[in-house]
Amino acid sequence: MSESVSLREELAVLRARCERLERLAQVSRVLHSTLDPQEALRLILRETVRLTGANSGSVALINPTTGFLDILAAHGLPPHAEQLKLRVGEGVTGSVALTGRPARVGDVTRDPRYIMLRPHVRSELAVPLRVDDQVRGVLNVDADREDAFGEDDQRLLEELAGQASEVIRNTWLFEQLRLKARLFEALV
Repeated sequence: MSESVSLREELAVLRARCERLERLAQVSRVLHSTLDPQEALRLILRETVRLTGANSGSVALINPTTGFLDILAAHGLPPHAEQLKLRVGEGVTGSVALTGRPARVGDVTRDPRYIMLRPHVRSELAVPLRVDDQVRGVLNVDADREDAFGEDDQRLLEELAGQASEVIRNTWLFEQLRLKARLFEALV
């Protein structure tokens, strides 16, 4: 009897892994449907919110000039949220940017780092965005229920953050090439 229980548990784990891989493949297909980096980040964020069962989310990058976290893409947040500027180390998102470690908060009302953007948020999950092994931003989702995110959600978000980081990295490389081309054109 215990053998059949362990086989069922193992099968459930394998199904969950398969489902996660299918989700990632789906996001990858969506991601490659556009060449616009801003649109790609919005698509990643929209799919991230949907796949994790979150109510809202954001992609924030560290502005190298100001040192603040600038929200580049938001989903389900109030319109004024994109004007919010967090210092690295401020709030859950800023804490992740500072430490480079994910944060899974089951009850934001008990976390002194939490900064409210939506009054109904009860849990938050944030993971760093790394470009060339440096933290350059944070991918973040929120839910209106406590303990909304588990280890599987965190792993999924970390994998999605890897895809978002590639979009960011490619955008920066393209911009550098574009600037060099303009400079070369001006010299000619």
